[in-house]
Order: sequence, then C-alpha cells, then structure tokens
Amino acid sequence: MPSVVESTRPLPVYFIGHAGVGLLFDESPRNRIVQDNLRAIGEEIRGITPRPKAVLTFSGHFEAGEVHGPGVIEVNVKKETYIMYDFVNDFHDSKPLVYEYEWPHADAPELAAEVYRHLVRSGIKAKRVERGVDHGVWAPFKLMFPPEAPLDLPVVQVSTFHGYDLASQIRLGEAVASLRNEGYLIVASGMAVHSFPSIAEIRDAASDEERERARAGVLAESRAFDTHLRAAVAERDAAARAGALLRLESLPEFRRSHPTVEHLTPLLVAAGAAGNAEDVRPLGVDVVEPGMSYLNVRFT
Repeated sequence: MPSVVESTRPLPVYFIGHAGVGLLFDESPRNRIVQDNLRAIGEEIRGITPRPKAVLTFSGHFEAGEVHGPGVIEVNVKKETYIMYDFVNDFHDSKPLVYEYEWPHADAPELAAEVYRHLVRSGIKAKRVERGVDHGVWAPFKLMFPPEAPLDLPVVQVSTFHGYDLASQIRLGEAVASLRNEGYLIVASGMAVHSFPSIAEIRDAASDEERERARAGVLAESRAFDTHLRAAVAERDAAARAGALLRLESLPEFRRSHPTVEHLTPLLVAAGAAGNAEDVRPLGVDVVEPGMSYLNVRFT
C-alpha cells in the first residue's frame, strides 16, 4: 500500500538522486538499491491525498541557457512534449535500445503558463521555451511510475538558473514555495555528489594499485561531502538550512564532488521551496560510491 501523505498543509517537496539512464538497465546490486529507493518514493507520491494538480520539476539537465544572460529562468510551455535522449555517454554501440525508451506522460501548458506568470510576479526574470523532457526527469519517473502504476498528474518543467550563483537557486525555490499551497508537488532531480572527472581518475589510473588508491581517495571525498550535505539539508529552519548549504562551497571536497554545479542546484531549489520544515527526512537506503551520491530527501 502507498505511504499516504496528507496534503491539508502545503504539499511536500522531494529531491531525488536521478542517476543516469543506466538506472533502467544496470543489474548491479548498487543499482537495485537505487531503483528500490525511487520506486518507494513513486509509491508514496501516488498515495498523496487529495491529489496534487501537477508535478513541478527542476532537473540537473534543465539549466537556463547562457544566451539569456544571468538571472533568467526558463519555463517549458510546449504541448505534447517528447522525451530527450540527452545522455552524457554515447550508447549507440553498447546499449542502442536506450534510444527506443518511451515514457507516456501528460503536459499542462496552461499550468506552465500559470507558473511562468507566478515567477514574473515574484520578481524572477523568466522566459517561456518549448523543449522536450530531459532524462533527469523521465528516466527516474519511468521507474517510479511504471505502466501498471502510472503518474496520473501532468508535469510542468522549470529550469534552474545558469551559472554558479548558488544563493540564487535557493531564492528560486523560495519564489515557488507558495505554489505548494496551490496543488503543485515540487520534485527536484539531481545528485548529491556528481563528479565524472573523479570517476575518470579511477578509470585512467596506470596500475591496479594506483586505481585502488584513487578509488579510496575519491570515495572518502564523496562520503565526506555527502555527510556535510546531509547535515546542512537536515536543518529545519529555512535560514539555517540556506546558510549551511551555502557554506558547503568553502569545503575542499566541494569542487571535487561538483566540478560543475548543475546537479547540485536542484537540491538548493528544493531546500528553498521547503521553507521552515516540520520534518526533513532522507528516504531509502543510503548509496554513496566514488564520485556519486544518490541521496533522496522529503521536506514537509
């Protein structure tokens, strides 16, 4: 049975560790844990009563285009959105079937336009765009909401800000926080640790001994940053949480864990949208590996 979350108060805010498209085909024990974690969150979302009117997503693969200049957010208002095969890796030789994946879903351009107007009224510079659904949304949602238990809500996609101003991402979350009272369930999708360069260091080591040494070093860095991040996120007071999250940037593990910040910024948006939380709860079994952390969090 789904874990029912009553929404007589503002709807909860979720952050999910979305992994990559390998989430859907990797048979490793680690990936099975990640899959089970996400399936449980999908079951919980299906149990929310009364039902939300839409899922409002922020993804590590939807950052506003640099062409718009700083401080601009994009809202996807396209009707009948397609899914994007926007993978980092080229799977045409190794896993060509990933380009045949489908994810049936509903859009709501009229609700997207409503969110756009809300952002503008809130003082956020916003532009309407037409694009597909990136794999930071459809890949985990395909697992969370399978054909036998589909998502019965439309998806509204909003970008994060382009660039490294982390405080702006928290302010974006604060700007959409009131939408939780209007039927929007906020689901932010990213990674608590996301470092392809660190993974490459392990892969490219000159010997098995150096590879094991590199692996141990990267895992220690990833675990250290994940621990600091969890402590910051757990703050229930909004101002304390924001301050703790922004101080993470001074850690020596920060740039090693996030050489680029687009996978961290959705978590900052979620933290901003959560406001003063009654409860901040990590969900599922913790999975941290060298260069990656699959943290999931619910704010209520």
